[in-house]
Amino acid sequence: MNKNLFQYIRTKAHILALVSVCALSGCGGDSDPAPTENEKVTKLLIAGGGTWAPPSTGGITVDGVDVTDDLFPGFTITFYDGTFVTTGTSPVWLREDTWAFKDESGKVIIRGQDQREVTISEISATQLKLTLDWPASTTESGRSGSLKGKHEFLLNK
Repeated sequence: MNKNLFQYIRTKAHILALVSVCALSGCGGDSDPAPTENEKVTKLLIAGGGTWAPPSTGGITVDGVDVTDDLFPGFTITFYDGTFVTTGTSPVWLREDTWAFKDESGKVIIRGQDQREVTISEISATQLKLTLDWPASTTESGRSGSLKGKHEFLLNK
């Protein structure tokens, strides 16, 4: 009978050890790690089709002056994972381009063709504020094509 009791205790000890190992290791752990800042920002940029547009006034400024109607009539930007497309008039955005985050903060994107930095000042599910420093004014047919200065884009979904 001592042999059976010993085997019974040994079996129970093995089961207890196995349960303890599972409890301490989490038995599989988290299947999904927490999203990075870049993943969170990308999700907000591309959600709901990813199209952003300025309000009718005050949406796009250069050094604090509203240029929405003068330089950016009909402007929209649609973000996809790693690319974007613009519509309307845009003297400082290409019609199509690629983009990538500068670092892991999710605060600055680098445009693909000109390597220009665009700062994401604010982002939510419905509002996006981008800042772009443009180095020179250009003219097209005697009119300003672009203006040198700090461009701020307050965009809504």
